[in-house]
Amino acid sequence: MTHPHYVVGAYASMPASRAQQEDYYALLGAQSWIDGAELPWPGDLADADARAWLAAQLPAHWHHCSVTLIPGTMRRVGDDDSFGLASPQEGGRAAAMRMLAEARDAIAALADLRGSADVSLVQIHTAPTARADADAMRRSLDELLGWDWSGAHIAIEHCDRYIPGQLPEKGFLPIEDEIALCRTTGAGLVVNWGRSCLEGHDPALPERHVRLAAEAGVLLGLMFSGSGPEPSPYGGAWADGHLPMVPDEPTSLMTAEHICACVAAAGAPERVGAKVCVPTDATLDERLACLAHIHDAVSLTEAV
Repeated sequence: MTHPHYVVGAYASMPASRAQQEDYYALLGAQSWIDGAELPWPGDLADADARAWLAAQLPAHWHHCSVTLIPGTMRRVGDDDSFGLASPQEGGRAAAMRMLAEARDAIAALADLRGSADVSLVQIHTAPTARADADAMRRSLDELLGWDWSGAHIAIEHCDRYIPGQLPEKGFLPIEDEIALCRTTGAGLVVNWGRSCLEGHDPALPERHVRLAAEAGVLLGLMFSGSGPEPSPYGGAWADGHLPMVPDEPTSLMTAEHICACVAAAGAPERVGAKVCVPTDATLDERLACLAHIHDAVSLTEAV
């Protein structure tokens, strides 16, 4: 099996103080198996001073970072239920496109600061909740794919689809619609284990989603982030709480076996990553360990 690029969503396990964050980035940078970070928008990218700090913290050899628009998307959806790239209301779609333009410009500025285009993937989402429209998303993709992304690819990150009668975490388009959009536009698709699991309340669903995307030829990556049926320190039942894998978090349904099954179903994924929350009092080594345990499970499949 070809070794994928390994990316960590370090922001979910980041300590509170800037000094500790700098130490954490240094610790992550010392791990030979990490090739980049998943960076949240807006986060440090959105502010010029914070972006300069971030550019200095990201290890120089990390050339496979990604940017996820989900924090900014959900914040805006909370304020305006028409907001989203897949909004059937043109005002909501236009507002989402403006957010993407801001992120595009910030990614270019980060590349200038680092002297290297180190964001290789931008993850977008089919918001809004319960109202997403595939035709509107196609119009957004057609525009976005014509922009200069400083060398980065555009990928839809699948979130739980809207299911009438089930309280959604995100409630966006079904993965079948997203795969069809990727095939017709040239965008890629990323499967997040926890978001697929909570969609169906089923730890087997992520593997099925991975297989669908891989067989369609649109799968660009996997992100391992847990979910489960019970309240945890990171949120309620079936929340998108970025739970660590078992046994680091006992309420999580994400096991080494499920991770291995997804990696095997992916075939030869271009990138694999981990994004988990940790206890607030965790040491830096304990934070790293929660990420490393997922990497170890991925490596079990690679060794087969």
